Amino acid sequence: MSRLEKFLFLPIVVGIIVLGACSSNVWDEVPSPITSFVEQYYPGSGLSSYNQTDNGYQVKIANGATLSFDSDYFWTSIDGNGVRLPEVLVYNQLPPALFNYLQSVEQQNSVYRMSRDAHFYKLTMENTVITYDIATGKVTYPDGKTVDS
Repeated sequence: MSRLEKFLFLPIVVGIIVLGACSSNVWDEVPSPITSFVEQYYPGSGLSSYNQTDNGYQVKIANGATLSFDSDYFWTSIDGNGVRLPEVLVYNQLPPALFNYLQSVEQQNSVYRMSRDAHFYKLTMENTVITYDIATGKVTYPDGKTVDS
């Protein structure tokens, strides 16, 4: 390798090392239950940010979803940021009755955002928002329409 080639090659190698180090640092900071969750539902994705908040943790997938977790590492909010959430994620993370309802109205792969607390799941779909009451199993639409799941 000539001296000129080495001179041109060196900045490329340094750039790759710096970029590789930056992306792995974010992963290194994230608690393992959260990395397992991200790897399961967004395999091969990089992380663009990770923050610990007063309420838990927030992870931003590079060019993808934003996920919030409570202090026990349970997800509280998953926002596809304009992209539908993976159907396997929706299937695995929603109560079976709610997922079955989504299937019955052919909306299981139309969820763009979902959040939950101790009482409700809230799903943002393409054209509506639905709320699922954990205690009653009822699905409520913004117009007040309520259906059994």
